[in-house]
Amino acid sequence: MKKFFWIMFFVLTSVSLADAAEKSRMELTDGSTLDGEIVSFSEGKYTVKSPSLGTLQIEDSKVRAIHHGDQASGPLQKDIASMDETEVQSEMQKLQPAITGNPEVMKTVTGLTSDPDFKTLIEDPAIMNAAKSLDVKALMANEKFVKAANSPAVQEIRQKIKGQNGQT
Repeated sequence: MKKFFWIMFFVLTSVSLADAAEKSRMELTDGSTLDGEIVSFSEGKYTVKSPSLGTLQIEDSKVRAIHHGDQASGPLQKDIASMDETEVQSEMQKLQPAITGNPEVMKTVTGLTSDPDFKTLIEDPAIMNAAKSLDVKALMANEKFVKAANSPAVQEIRQKIKGQNGQT
């Protein structure tokens, strides 16, 4: 049961991070903005892929705010990596009914208990410490977590959740 709880936690976080990576807007402390995909956060720097500027490294101290989402579908939302523990818990609580209330999604989540990438996450002390403290920046900087977050199974879950919420 404990293993299933951590699988659910990683799926919820992975889905949230995948949504955050789609289209992000960084508001910088100098007043400028940067649109692109946040690829990672490591050693106090964001790696951002911008369609117009290529791949950039932006120091965390130069970032005022990070928003994500499709501008055409409504206001930009705060990026999960910028959220505090309470906000991360809130986002995950919003996603939980979409996962637990959908038998197809639950079947995929349950199948992750035998997935080697997710087993590796549960066995990694650094990842588990980051997960227990809801340190999303540490999770995003971990290659194993990012690999699992981008797995086909998590992408399938993400698409099913988007489909049941009427998103494209």
